[in-house]
Amino acid sequence: MGDSLLLQHPQSLSEMVAERLRVAIIDGEFALGEAISEDKLATAFGVSRSPVRDALNALQFTGLVEVRSKRGSFVFFPTEDEVRELCEYRFILENEAAMMAVRAAPEELAIRLESAISAMAGAEEADDRRAYGHADTAFHTCFFDLCGNELIRAAHRLAEARIATLRTMLTAPFDERRASGLQQHRDMAAQLLAGNRDGFAGMLKLHADWSGRLPQAIMRQGKRAGQ
Repeated sequence: MGDSLLLQHPQSLSEMVAERLRVAIIDGEFALGEAISEDKLATAFGVSRSPVRDALNALQFTGLVEVRSKRGSFVFFPTEDEVRELCEYRFILENEAAMMAVRAAPEELAIRLESAISAMAGAEEADDRRAYGHADTAFHTCFFDLCGNELIRAAHRLAEARIATLRTMLTAPFDERRASGLQQHRDMAAQLLAGNRDGFAGMLKLHADWSGRLPQAIMRQGKRAGQ
C-alpha cells in the first residue's frame, strides 16, 4: 500500500495536553516535585479533566510525572541514587548512539551538530535561556535520530524528558555554565567528527555526570515546590 493511502491521525486532546505539559516541565515552568492540579490544567487548556488525567498517566510512563493514589499528580523528584543511575544510563546510550551515527550518517551528523551549536551560540548571545536549552537538547538528540537503531531510540525516549528537564535546571539560571557548556559541545563535536572515539567518550562522560551538581539544585527546587 502506498504512502498516499495512509491515513493521517490527528492528535487527540490528551496527546496535545501531554505535549504542552511535557514542554512546560522541561522548560522549568514547574519545579521538581511540584503538585500538578488537574482542575487548573483543564481550565488553562480549555478541556475537561478526562484528557488531562490521560495526559498525566501518559507522562507517568516516561517518569516525568508521578501519579499518587488519593494524593494527586506531581513532577518527578529524583533521589541522589536515581540521578546517578540516570547519568549512567544516559552516557551508555548516548555514547553508543553517537558512534553509530558518525558511522551511518557522518555528513548529516556534522550538519545537525553545527546547526545545534549555532543555535546555542545565538541563544547565549541573546540571553534566551529557553532557546539555549532546546538547542542543547537538539545536539544530543541528533545522535539517536541518526543512529539507525529504533530500539536504542526507544530506550532513549524512556528517559529523554527527565534528562532534558534536569539539563534545563542546571544550565538555564547560570550564564557561566551556558558559556562553558557551549565550548564543551564544540569540543565534543570536533572529537566525534574527527573519529577520536576515546576523546569524545571522555568528554561526554564528564559532560553527562551531574551527580556532583544536581543534589543541591534539586534541594532548591524541592523547597520551591514545598517538598
